This record gives sequence, structure tokens and C-alpha cells, in this order.
Amino acid sequence: MSDSTRREFFERAGQAVCLTTLVGAAGLVVRRSWALDAWAIDPNRCVNIRLGVNGPQSVCQKCAETCVLSLSAVRAVNDHSQCGRCCICPAYFDVQSTVGPDGLPSKKLCPRDAIVRQPIGEVDPYDPLNNYYEYLIDEEKCNGCGRCVMECKDPAGLGSIRLEVRYDLCLRCNRCSIAEECPETALQRCGADPQPRSPLVSAHA
Repeated sequence: MSDSTRREFFERAGQAVCLTTLVGAAGLVVRRSWALDAWAIDPNRCVNIRLGVNGPQSVCQKCAETCVLSLSAVRAVNDHSQCGRCCICPAYFDVQSTVGPDGLPSKKLCPRDAIVRQPIGEVDPYDPLNNYYEYLIDEEKCNGCGRCVMECKDPAGLGSIRLEVRYDLCLRCNRCSIAEECPETALQRCGADPQPRSPLVSAHA
């Protein structure tokens, strides 16, 4: 290999290394900027989530109504480790509706039917109130209205359902429309970018 050919080889190799370094640095900057643009819901500020609020309180639906997306990037999430798996879940059933012949409320609470109720083990048809169920959130239907979250609070519920921003759906707006409308400033920028969940959140997700 001649000296000129060798020089050309090293020059091209050096250019390739520099290009690779620049691309990697650019990717790191983008990832960091995305992390800074991420939004999260502070459970201690959100009216729907936080426990211990004195007196009756109406459901806040800002997450469902003010997102720039037609279907909000906010979703309800059930923490199955905290769920009681009750037969009559106040977040699933409208407990104020009339009772059906099976002894269960006749109407569901979620206006979008976004909660899936699956029996655990064999169902006893002779004692329906003694059965246990797993409650899953169908994220393709949920719009984060917060009604199930509010009804899951103590004393009727165990507070296992909360609201979360889904980062695979969020547009990472510099000025989040939900954050601007939130009466409790519960949406805050966060430095972490957790992995998105599957559309149907299972008990072992």
C-alpha cells in the first residue's frame, strides 16, 4: 500500500469515527431533552388520586378533556398488589345503581367501559359475592377521566387505581395543556422516561 493510499485510508477511517461520535452525541442530547420534556402526575397533588381529602369532592376531568390529543395520553393504572380483588368493586360497578338478580349492581361506573373484570379461579354460581376478580385497564378505551380513581379511594376502595401519563402516547408538548388547566398543578416535568405498558395492563405487568 502506497503512502498516499495509506493516508487516504486513515483519513476516511478518522472521518467515520468522528461521524459516529457526533451521531451518538446527538442521540444522547435528544434522549436527555425528551426526558426533560416528560410529564408526570404528582399523586399528592392530584384531586382524583390523593387520599385523605375531607368531605365529598367531585371528579376532576381535566386530564381527559384538555389534552391536545383526541384521546388523552393520561390513563388509569391499577396497582394489583394493592387491589382487594373484590366481587363488588366500586371502581368497576356503579354501586348506586339498582341491584340485579345476581345481587350485583346493574350498571358499570366507567363511561367508556375501559375496565375488564376477570374471575380468579372457579366462579361459585351459588355464592356470587364470595368470588374474587382481577380488574384490568384497557388503555385503548381509557381516557383518564378519573372516575374509577376517585371511587377506588378509602373507605369504599383501597386506592389501588391511579392516573399516569403514557409516554408512548404523549406528544411531550413544551407547554402541556393539561398542566396549564390542572387546578392543583399536579402535572410536573420529570427526569425519568419509564417504559410504556401494553394496551391491556395485566396483574403481572
